[in-house]
Amino acid sequence: MGLYVVVVCASGSALIFRNDIYDWLETGGKTFAYKGSLYHWLSRLGKLHGSLLVDSGGMTANAVGGFLLAALCLTGIIVWWRSALTIFKKLGWKRFIIDLHGVLGFWTFAVLFMWGLTGGYFVFPEPFRAVVNFFTPIGAPRRPLTLGGRILRGFSFAHYGNFAGWEVKLLWVILGLTPAILFSTALVMWWNRVLAPALRRLRHDARCLIGRP
Repeated sequence: MGLYVVVVCASGSALIFRNDIYDWLETGGKTFAYKGSLYHWLSRLGKLHGSLLVDSGGMTANAVGGFLLAALCLTGIIVWWRSALTIFKKLGWKRFIIDLHGVLGFWTFAVLFMWGLTGGYFVFPEPFRAVVNFFTPIGAPRRPLTLGGRILRGFSFAHYGNFAGWEVKLLWVILGLTPAILFSTALVMWWNRVLAPALRRLRHDARCLIGRP
């Protein structure tokens, strides 16, 4: 799950300015020597981000992954919210890793949770539309947008950061790289708490067996 989140978020970061790059290539970048190659790799990144490079069922799998990411964020915020506001540097590197994971997860919770839900919405829009329509009418697509219509359109704006200029897009790029740190710190904690003690027990048991007559 951690590898999935890292791949999807990192590829999403690489695509934040995709439309801006396309605009530049169609205007000022006409003489760019590697124009075709850049189009190709942006297309591949888009497919990786949207369907995990899988033609059949990739988008569905990606939507399920998005919902799992949202669930991971919820469980994480429940576990870490009390101890996720401070990093104690003088308590050893193991404690530093734990605090870094908690603080980074706490402050990126909202955007990661939003990315997970909206990623699922793009593939399974009907449940979201039903919930929004229950509280406020969505209205017809080609008529002036109702509040419900603006909420649904806001899902796309929020997911891609297309709502407040390049500064927000740049922030989205940076935030999209934070899951790599969360995954790395989670692996270190898993090693310290689970694998390392298990290996010590195995070595101890092996020594005991060897020492028996």
